Amino acid sequence: MQKRDHFRRLQQKQYTSGAYRNPYFKDQKKKPTKKLILVGAGSLFVCLLLIFFYSYQGFALKHVSITGLQPSARQEFEKQTNEYLSRSHFLFFHNTNRFLFSDKELEKNLSTLFSFEAMHVRLSHDTVIIELKERASQFVWKTGTDSFLVDLSGTLIQKVDLSQAPQAFIQPSKNIPLPMFVDRNNTTVAVGDHVLSAPEIQNIFSFVKLVSDQGISVKEVQIDQLAGKWRGILTRQGYTILFDPSTDVAAQSDKLKTLLQNTVKDTSHLNYIDLRFGDHVYYK
Repeated sequence: MQKRDHFRRLQQKQYTSGAYRNPYFKDQKKKPTKKLILVGAGSLFVCLLLIFFYSYQGFALKHVSITGLQPSARQEFEKQTNEYLSRSHFLFFHNTNRFLFSDKELEKNLSTLFSFEAMHVRLSHDTVIIELKERASQFVWKTGTDSFLVDLSGTLIQKVDLSQAPQAFIQPSKNIPLPMFVDRNNTTVAVGDHVLSAPEIQNIFSFVKLVSDQGISVKEVQIDQLAGKWRGILTRQGYTILFDPSTDVAAQSDKLKTLLQNTVKDTSHLNYIDLRFGDHVYYK
């Protein structure tokens, strides 16, 4: 009786079932051509869709509307707004497209040049609407070669150039120049910074009025932040009146009046008057 060859039978069974593979010939894997085509077509569709949205004129922002802004600052404000809108994205597209436009980014850019009490940016059809509430300019802060408009809280509102926009330095209600505050330290500052506290500003204005009521013409207020309580008024006669806005300015004004009436009647050679030390008054 012939012996059964189980190994041979197993190999024949594998061969007939198609499970046999010659180890010397590797199978060539089929490339996922269909998947690649689908992925490519999907990517192309997304690109074409983005191009359509970013270039379609129906989504273009064509106008800018600004409310609540003084005419003196409108030109510079519009210039900065248009510069933001003209910035490019992906080389070919710009912020004039409503899908690329960012109200928060525009507000941030404008805040580096202007400080407002309130600012709201929104879109309406093809128009960028900017609604502003300005801070009231109360005086000019001069440091080095730079000048800024400042409100009563001591916040720098806007950088200005007196030679380019003299109307920005005029008080509309009184039609007189804004008071000039000079930083003797020439400290570098920027729009939005606080240079003085509100109470100190109020006391300085009160003292300036008291001095003016005595017939003394004030040229500018001088501030030295590094010399403690150094606050002075430079008069148009050429001498400086040093005072302390953190104490009673009315009492200091009375001391000044007494000095000029009884002791120093000729101010033509006067260098300074110092009212900062209680009942003592120093002058040179």
